[in-house]
Amino acid sequence: MRISKSALWLSVIDALLVLTASASGIFLKSIYVRETLSWAVQGIGQDIVNLVAAVVLFIAAYFVNKGSVKAFLVWSGVLLYLIYAYIIYAFDVHFNSLFLVYVAIVGLSFYALVVFVIHMHLDSLQAYFSANTPARLVSAFLPVLGIVFYLLWLREEIPALVTGTIPPSVTAANLPTNPVHVLDLGLYLPAMIITGLLLWRRKLLGYLLAGPLLVFSILTGSAILVIFLVMGSKGMPTSVGIEAFFVVIIVVSLVLSVLFLREVT
Repeated sequence: MRISKSALWLSVIDALLVLTASASGIFLKSIYVRETLSWAVQGIGQDIVNLVAAVVLFIAAYFVNKGSVKAFLVWSGVLLYLIYAYIIYAFDVHFNSLFLVYVAIVGLSFYALVVFVIHMHLDSLQAYFSANTPARLVSAFLPVLGIVFYLLWLREEIPALVTGTIPPSVTAANLPTNPVHVLDLGLYLPAMIITGLLLWRRKLLGYLLAGPLLVFSILTGSAILVIFLVMGSKGMPTSVGIEAFFVVIIVVSLVLSVLFLREVT
């Protein structure tokens, strides 16, 4: 497949900024000095995974430039993840020296995908997905994952709304609302459910979204797992059960990604 050079260059600049922001967040104490301990630790955990995401984006961009559809699916999944992660940084990390970098990463990630969409020809992509592509497994997994997280997040939100209290996750981070819940409930979880339904019906859009969403699931799951590990290293309370839950999500997403991409021609 051919992809716009502009989209690839935007993603390369994006990856460079992510490396800068992540390294700064990990090594400079001034970046999260205004945050609560909980939110600062979460920022550092996220930064660690963001470094990995930036490297993956570089590698994927290289192979996309050579025409690899598999690399394109990974490339777009990393961009989806970066939009998600840096919207949270831009809106819910207190103003710091990296603010404009956060905003730039959101914009570059978004417009790299937009430039691709403007130039893509859907009909030409159908041939890359064979009848052997494991659509049924992935189409079942994505909606189940979406529904599970709807139940988890609403279990916190609904009681707080009923009792007129503040959810614990919001209190711990000293934020107006939980940005993860906003993005998940409003955008990403519906995307997983809709993609699963499209893929079940073997629609091309389902194939195009399933791979990126699996990559997104791997990266977000890894970020949450690393956050828990960093919290544990700081002596903060964690849950082995929750950690194991995210390990399962990461492993299943990774296995399904490999199976899915292996059948993409």
